[in-house]
Amino acid sequence: MEGMKNFRRDCFIASLLAMTIFLAACGKSNQEPSPLNPQLSMTQERVSFQTTDGVTIIGDWTVHSNAKNAALLLHMMPATRVSWAPLVDALNKAGFATLAIDLRGHGESTKRKLPPPGNTESLDYKNFSDSEHQASRLDIDAAFNFLKQKGFDESAIALVGASVGANLSLDALYRYNSTSRAVLLSPGLDYRGVKTESPMRQLGPHQKVWIIAAEGDQYSANSSITLQQLQKQTGTVTIFGGSDHGTTLFSSQPSLIRDIVKFLGP
Repeated sequence: MEGMKNFRRDCFIASLLAMTIFLAACGKSNQEPSPLNPQLSMTQERVSFQTTDGVTIIGDWTVHSNAKNAALLLHMMPATRVSWAPLVDALNKAGFATLAIDLRGHGESTKRKLPPPGNTESLDYKNFSDSEHQASRLDIDAAFNFLKQKGFDESAIALVGASVGANLSLDALYRYNSTSRAVLLSPGLDYRGVKTESPMRQLGPHQKVWIIAAEGDQYSANSSITLQQLQKQTGTVTIFGGSDHGTTLFSSQPSLIRDIVKFLGP
């Protein structure tokens, strides 16, 4: 009988010890998380850089130590970089670094340094001519330079754009021909002189484009179909119901963000 009591006592002590070790291990796991989880070492910052014509571009840069691919996000007019927040979050969780910028004349990107004596001018897209909208190509060039300085080759950079930002994304995909992926939300054949037919025709076979529009957004829907027909091997088109335009499609199409992340994935 005494032996049985000792046996039970020893079992109890052993169980208590095992539980203590388990809880200690859990506590250590919480304190020292694995660096393989990309969210644990995430950094987010507001960044600025200048274009070749003196415009200061403001962006949100989010990266983690394991990121091997980056996405450049170009908003629609009159939105700002904040419009990409739901997609930025999903891309970051999937392992992408992201750079969402305010195009010139939008959001915080409203200052341009003039030649000596060093004055500045204020920029407002509402007062832009078509040629000033087209100069947003320089914003994208500056963003690519920023990403390259952060260690991302052109082949590791994807483009996502909405409306005129979609047109600029396709134009950049053509100009940076090592880049292989772009998502175009509600593109048009011509937004403020930023045209898409010629760039689409000249894409390489390795460059894949997903073109997305809403049926009720007729100009964009018709433009999207035309663009896909110009490059059937390169372009894929999806036409949703409704009439949402650009990043407003995220509200009516809840699976769209997930599918964009999947399309851009390595």
